[in-house]
Amino acid sequence: MTFSELVQKLQKDYGLEAALVVTTDGLVVDAATASGTEIDAEAIAANAVSGLLMLEALGQEFASTPRQAIIEFDRHLVLVAPLDQDTALVLVAAGSANLGRLRLAVRRLGTLTSEATPSVSA
Repeated sequence: MTFSELVQKLQKDYGLEAALVVTTDGLVVDAATASGTEIDAEAIAANAVSGLLMLEALGQEFASTPRQAIIEFDRHLVLVAPLDQDTALVLVAAGSANLGRLRLAVRRLGTLTSEATPSVSA
């Protein structure tokens, strides 16, 4: 499964506004957004990874690494989860989304993400 297929599946199966795989430098690797959604994937990637890097620094105090970060806004939920040392998954959902369901989806993705590969352009 490619990263492109992964984010498309997540976006569709969970009704997300956006699903992104991003680098720890804040660049978008692959993204899927709901039609009619005005989301700037590049801006979300850069800001989400910035937050993840802050959490990793905080985790050093606990000799641990973050598994996921959840930020709740008035009308949106953002979930950020590291995939490996170089990439992270960013999910953007409506504020009314079931947070438990999103967290469970990320946990179940463990095997899929370890096998996922970047999309290759021809």
